[in-house]
Amino acid sequence: MVSIIANKKVLIITPFDKDQRGNSITTARLLVGLTSRGFQIDRLSLERENWQEYLKDALAKSKYALIHGFHARYFGEVLQAIPQMRNIPLILTTTGTDIHCDLLGEKRSMILDTFQTVQKIVVFNDDFHQIIQDVYPGFQHPARPSLSLAEKLVTIPQGVFLEPGAEKNRGELGLSEDQVVFLLPSGLRRIKHIELAIDSLSAVQDEFPEVRLLIMGAAIEEDYTRKILNRMRGLDWVIYLEEIPHSEMMSVLRLGDIVINTSYCEGQPQGALEAMSLGKPCILTGVPGNLNIIEQGVEGFYVGNQEELVEAAKILVQDPVERHLMGQRAAQLTASKFTLGQELDAYSRIYRQFLRQARD
Repeated sequence: MVSIIANKKVLIITPFDKDQRGNSITTARLLVGLTSRGFQIDRLSLERENWQEYLKDALAKSKYALIHGFHARYFGEVLQAIPQMRNIPLILTTTGTDIHCDLLGEKRSMILDTFQTVQKIVVFNDDFHQIIQDVYPGFQHPARPSLSLAEKLVTIPQGVFLEPGAEKNRGELGLSEDQVVFLLPSGLRRIKHIELAIDSLSAVQDEFPEVRLLIMGAAIEEDYTRKILNRMRGLDWVIYLEEIPHSEMMSVLRLGDIVINTSYCEGQPQGALEAMSLGKPCILTGVPGNLNIIEQGVEGFYVGNQEELVEAAKILVQDPVERHLMGQRAAQLTASKFTLGQELDAYSRIYRQFLRQARD
């Protein structure tokens, strides 16, 4: 491997790295993991003030043999700003909102151009293959008309990686051992539909006062954050921890009993998978990105509305034995299908393929 990748650097381009969001956590995880396997990798955030100047200079000096972008819309904007990138191999990982929100939006033609330009398109879930191909049924690569979109698409599920941080106890967060704690690891964004969790668990908490909701995530959208904080006002059973350093997530997630994800759509619910790996059953909205992760009623529940979320929550609150069994099955699922080793293996194969071509 070393002979293949020697002196061939890779650049990872992430839209964000300041807040702990899916893109920032995923790219940081891959940077560390793939570097440990011998790859030479830099990471560039589009939040960096001089990112365009840095990238133009790096390309002029032929610093990178491969560029790996995250999020189709943001990476498409980079391609438009720096067209000389098209002269080297490009990989794109789609991450969620680019598939669900941007494919049919005003940036549709730019995303098509991005898909045509890159050599590989990584998705987290097989379901996304058909979604993308349905949007672009007449896809044709300008340089290789025979190359289909299906040939570019590859599924690489995200790997779970949690750093063992300092142990915490429930008392530090104002929680007691007899309470049933629902975990909602999510930044405050409209697409995360956090009010569904609060409204649903309010109905559960009326009947089961031991219920608590722990929300952890950056305040990303100002207006939506204000709305959620107003909704929480007076609800002493809802605790908002704001942004938790990822190095501390394991110790916080261990304190909960059930993890929930209420998004309108997802790329793949990284926070939910992390909690599941620690033996927490889940309640997930039945939307693309969440679907086909679990089996209904085995590792948790899929829900489509507030009534279904209330019903699923009550089952898990009332039956601690079933809650434990579902949690154990959730841990087994993540250990078999969402491991860091599997993720790094898959990206390593792609990196080697293109770096070998660059060497030749």
